Amino acid sequence: MDLRRIKLKQELLDARTDLLNINLATDTTSRRGVSRSYALLDDWLIDHAALFHRVYIFTNACTRIGSYLSGYDQIEDLGQFNEIRANMVAIVDIGIKDLDAQQTIKPLLEEYILRVKDKKLAELLKEFNTSKDIAPNLAAMGFRTILCLIIQEKAKIVNPSSNTATTTDLSPDKMIDRARNDNILAPDEQRLIRSFVSTHKDIYDFVAHRPSTLIDKDEVDTMVDLLNKFLPMIINS
Repeated sequence: MDLRRIKLKQELLDARTDLLNINLATDTTSRRGVSRSYALLDDWLIDHAALFHRVYIFTNACTRIGSYLSGYDQIEDLGQFNEIRANMVAIVDIGIKDLDAQQTIKPLLEEYILRVKDKKLAELLKEFNTSKDIAPNLAAMGFRTILCLIIQEKAKIVNPSSNTATTTDLSPDKMIDRARNDNILAPDEQRLIRSFVSTHKDIYDFVAHRPSTLIDKDEVDTMVDLLNKFLPMIINS
């Protein structure tokens, strides 16, 4: 591999790490007339613009990376920006692979798991990630506890003395109710939880409590998607 490819690949790997480390939840106030989350991602694009120009001679993958932010300058919903970030990471990954097809790149969920500080949550996430494709029903049952621990970790950040932060009861329904009552979740995070409850939580509950219910493997992708949205609540705070 020529020297330019080697250098550009490392620069893209470093840019990828910078992108994952952005704390979109730190401050939701606007600046420059745009939303804070938009500004943080836009700053990342500006900081790496020259890199993307240098990469172009080898791959055009990164030329469209800024399009994911287009039209979102006034959006405040953190969940949407976490999705946008995931899409931007995927584009960088394509660029890295175009430069070096042998380069190993961790999936987004694995990257997030490495940043989880709580020992039990980190271990359950590792086991979930290992089993999700070969034992999706067991993964679904474990996901119920994982969700509770993610909410509890967020509570420890927001209000360490709250009922949500100190409870030893990891029942999903009770944990979600406590988080709402203790104002643990930001409005966009609360919307993510409500969406989960309304469309998916019963599926996982039925696997654990109903004698004949099994999940379809397609549901695993939904679990991963939810984790990729929920984990940024705690890992960059």
